[in-house]
Amino acid sequence: MNKRGFYPRLAARSLRLNGKFYLPYILSGTISAAMLYDVLFLGMNTGIARGSVSALLGFGALVVALFSLALILYTNGFLMKRRQQELGLYNILGMEKRHMARLLLWEGVYTALICIGGGLLLGILLSKLFLLLLCAIIRLEVPFGFEVPGEAVLYTVVGFGSIYLITFLLNLFRLGRVKPIELLKGTESGEREPKTKWLLALVGFVSMAAGYYLSVTVQDPLRALGIFFIAVMLVIIGTYALFTAGSIWVLKALRRNKKFYYQPRHFTAVSGMLHRMKRNAAGLATICILSTMVLVTVSTTLCLYAGADQLIGSLYGREVQTYVFGGGPENREKVMAVYERVLRERGVEGRNLTAFCAYADEPEYNWRTVAAPYFDRGVTEEVLGDPSGEVFFTYVGCDVDKDVNTYELRLALESAVYDLCSDPTFAYDRTFTDDGRGDRFDYWSSLGGFFFIGLFLGSLFLMAAVLIVYYKQISEGYEDARSFQIMQQVGMAQSEVKATIQSQIMSVFFLPLLVAACHTAGAFPMTKKILRLFGLSNTELFVLCSAATLVIFALVYYFIYRLTAREYYRIVKR
Repeated sequence: MNKRGFYPRLAARSLRLNGKFYLPYILSGTISAAMLYDVLFLGMNTGIARGSVSALLGFGALVVALFSLALILYTNGFLMKRRQQELGLYNILGMEKRHMARLLLWEGVYTALICIGGGLLLGILLSKLFLLLLCAIIRLEVPFGFEVPGEAVLYTVVGFGSIYLITFLLNLFRLGRVKPIELLKGTESGEREPKTKWLLALVGFVSMAAGYYLSVTVQDPLRALGIFFIAVMLVIIGTYALFTAGSIWVLKALRRNKKFYYQPRHFTAVSGMLHRMKRNAAGLATICILSTMVLVTVSTTLCLYAGADQLIGSLYGREVQTYVFGGGPENREKVMAVYERVLRERGVEGRNLTAFCAYADEPEYNWRTVAAPYFDRGVTEEVLGDPSGEVFFTYVGCDVDKDVNTYELRLALESAVYDLCSDPTFAYDRTFTDDGRGDRFDYWSSLGGFFFIGLFLGSLFLMAAVLIVYYKQISEGYEDARSFQIMQQVGMAQSEVKATIQSQIMSVFFLPLLVAACHTAGAFPMTKKILRLFGLSNTELFVLCSAATLVIFALVYYFIYRLTAREYYRIVKR
């Protein structure tokens, strides 16, 4: 039992024999490690590591690391449940728990080495591709050269090494608590028929309704951003509670319907789902939440990116521009005189000179965009807007030739406006001067960075949903195989078996997608107001982006359904 090399060889053999279960687990770990390396690589790349892009990529790396931990722990729990019979057999053959702990240690070492090593290799191979994609999104020239940041490699190794260490310690904890006879029973222990939990259903309904209520009723964009995560947590709680309690109630209602229940295709499906719904509901709720995260994340960031030109155009009507809040209509002539003097002193020709006074509505979160409707009005004597807005402001701006350094011009204008503000006859509350040409890059970096991170995280969430769906179908396939064999022995035809399988799979497979679509629609009012914080108020564009994301995701989801249903049927009909 203690011969050198015995446990490493046994662990390698166990991984090969359980390849159907371990291969998706290893692939997901490898891809997650590659994604963590690549987002770290992009954040540390000397060509793009600046400002908001670097901060967004750092946030993305944190989300990838935390989500990878949750994903690996979830799938590892499934694997350990599937391995219980095997470990029980080892116990009968003379292995003690300390021997099985060594086996699990070597399996963990192999898995960690494959996932971390493979993830780094895959990440390095894909790093240039992701760099090209990000530079194309943020409209930046691709930096020359190829680099492998040592810090990115170190953080990936340490991060995923810690994840697999935590996984191994949890496996030891599970092994220490379980009794030998429970190991041998494995997955055959089954579940009792769950009771309808009315209190849990009530909690779920109230939580879901409260989350939707917050989304629909919130009006102020700043307040929407503040309560967004509260609403998200309420919807998550409500989803898990309603999937657990509500699904049991629905299945029992179907069982009470004798015309529906006592049919071959419905009898097996309903009874099978009912007895494992406590565990099944958690998986369905997780798939639903992940699907919602994909839909909301991708649709929101896609809308920001698709509306970037319109947004930047509304923020910067001219290449240099000054806002003066407060005061009166006389400020227009004074600020315009400053512009004319500075342009004349620097020998710069100012084109499309625009100056006006107007009333600003809701200036606290989009004070630039309030000027957008007036950019093309030109010089005017009238005061624009409705006096019942909240703040009075003056705008002066102009365009200049391409060879003009707008940053230096902005500094000169800021200095001149500052001197104007020191005049006691000049009334104002606050003033801003923008370099529209230079600031455009920062906005493109922010909006493009959001879109890139949205695609990146959306892909990670989608991979997690696919993995959970796969394991759910495989697990239920093995559990249902014996039931369908018995049903065939008492006269159920193969065609009826297939119809039953399709009825069972479709009844639970598309439920998370339907609820995810409802969640996305429920989040729409809140996310629309959050987008206004970025200056984007194009509702039609957001509807189009949300619909396109839902259609594409539904097609991918259907493709996953076809693959997993085929594997489920292959297991059941053996």
